[in-house]
Amino acid sequence: MDVLTDILSSLRLTGGVVVDGQMTGDFCIHAEFTPRHFAPFYPEPGKLISYHYVRSGELMVEVEGMPAVTVRAGEIVLLPRNDPHFLESRKGLKPAEVDDIGWMTAEGTHRVNVGSEGPATEIWCGFLGTDAETSHPLLEALPPMLTLDIASGQEEWVDSSMRFLAEEKPSQEVVARLAELFLTQAVREYIEQLPAGAKGWIKGLADPAVSKALAIIHARYAEDLTIAGLAREAGVSRTVLGERFVELLGEPPMRYCARWRMRSAANMLRDGRHNTANIAYAVGFNSEAAFNRAFKREFGEPPATWRRRMEAEDAAAGTAAPAPTPTPAKDAIRYCKAGDGARIAFAECGTGFPILKAPNWMTHLQHDWDSPVYGHWIEACSRANRLVRQDMRGFGMSDWDLPGFSFEHLVGDLETVADAAGIEQCDLLGISHGAAIAMAFAARNPERVRKLVLVNSFAAGWRVRADPEEIAYRESLLEMNRQRPAFRRSLLGEMFITLYFPSASPALIDWHNENFATLGPVKNMEPMIDLASRIDVRCELKNIRAETLVCHADKDGNAPADAGRQVAKAIKGARYFEFESGNHVPLGDESAWPGLEREIRAFLSA
Repeated sequence: MDVLTDILSSLRLTGGVVVDGQMTGDFCIHAEFTPRHFAPFYPEPGKLISYHYVRSGELMVEVEGMPAVTVRAGEIVLLPRNDPHFLESRKGLKPAEVDDIGWMTAEGTHRVNVGSEGPATEIWCGFLGTDAETSHPLLEALPPMLTLDIASGQEEWVDSSMRFLAEEKPSQEVVARLAELFLTQAVREYIEQLPAGAKGWIKGLADPAVSKALAIIHARYAEDLTIAGLAREAGVSRTVLGERFVELLGEPPMRYCARWRMRSAANMLRDGRHNTANIAYAVGFNSEAAFNRAFKREFGEPPATWRRRMEAEDAAAGTAAPAPTPTPAKDAIRYCKAGDGARIAFAECGTGFPILKAPNWMTHLQHDWDSPVYGHWIEACSRANRLVRQDMRGFGMSDWDLPGFSFEHLVGDLETVADAAGIEQCDLLGISHGAAIAMAFAARNPERVRKLVLVNSFAAGWRVRADPEEIAYRESLLEMNRQRPAFRRSLLGEMFITLYFPSASPALIDWHNENFATLGPVKNMEPMIDLASRIDVRCELKNIRAETLVCHADKDGNAPADAGRQVAKAIKGARYFEFESGNHVPLGDESAWPGLEREIRAFLSA
């Protein structure tokens, strides 16, 4: 788990680019974002982070009590607490007030022009904001100013990103996610440069034992964690872990865990997608009453009262959450242990004959309901059936640090989930590489599978079935991922999304960027890609006895339609249904979805 990304993602940051600055020759500006710079275009945040991106030229940035720093073209300076500061060509000049030299354009951008004859410097200035109630001590632990050194080869990426923010005027959420990426990278660089004797919250992220315990808390806060268990996994004694936590973070581990659990619950309440009872169980409470008491201790009022107040404040600020997505009456998240000890998270909802969904990577049981990729699948499958689904080992709410990771492990995990859910017989759904897991399960457990539905399936991964040209193309994508994994949450990440989902809407891209850090660690992604590329279950297809429906998109670029046709041909009596789409997982907003849903529903109902 990337604790830093997790913390920043939890802050519900908003953002915008609000100043276009052009300075020449000698100049000095006294700068600080104020409410005038936001209204009437953005609600005023409770806590504010400001930043400046130098498009051309260079300038000095000076904050009282710190040495001035020079920021050059392609670099970014961030002020985590929006401290007053000076933007200047050199020290010793009389400062101008930014409000005296700027004006508001009809597009909502402040233009600032200042200086004498001489070289030009151009900047874009923006902000990240969060409300005071969801702030985190991390922000207070940062120094007044951070600079982001752009590594060689990334300047063009940063420039195009900032130009996109300033000129295209995307939503506040898109701006926040991209600016959050800059902030995260700047904090990482700051942590790497900390002196050996440094103390405080930031040092906690650099301490091996404390950072390991933080990662466990952030990933598994809903579990019954103990100080003894945290210490054991962190490789230190209870006493050492407790002392380091208090010294660096200012509170004991279990107090931090309780506060993080309440922060997560507050974000779920504010999203408005789940009722209080579901949230209570999702964050680890055995009763709604116990959750209500704990929430009131932390926030001073019961969760229902707090939610109504937040909704009223959001509505007044024009940032109200979207209408809630319907939540099933039962969506209980449970855990089971695989044969090698890995903890697998699974959930069930709906009633009726069970549908067991084979796992896909990049899912999260708590977020899947509002996922543009899987939400409509869950709703459709649980409408008249009991749906049991899991997070794949290494991803979502299942264990991220694993004793083993192979195709056999994944098939075994599905069997473990079926046993833990008490499933004797079911209909089985497999999508993408999950279809291969489903095929192996059905072949090895013929008595447990009544009907089998495979969507955009393949029996052989691309390293097994593809020609040299396709293999070279896919290897090039992997290499790009190796070089810039931290930037998958930004524009490069969007490129990967559109490879899998050519019709991806801005909402899908935004959702992916917002939730990327919760779906799984970067270190597990390449092993999963490699595993999927080497799948070969072709010899097992003849052992499948379940009635089978193979559905495949005619223009899927990741699993070509021929792969689906070959699967249908190899399974005795299988029906093949082809639909018009280029998306690797059919989306709910594409024209093919209603027909595909009807085909699957008719097949399962027959």
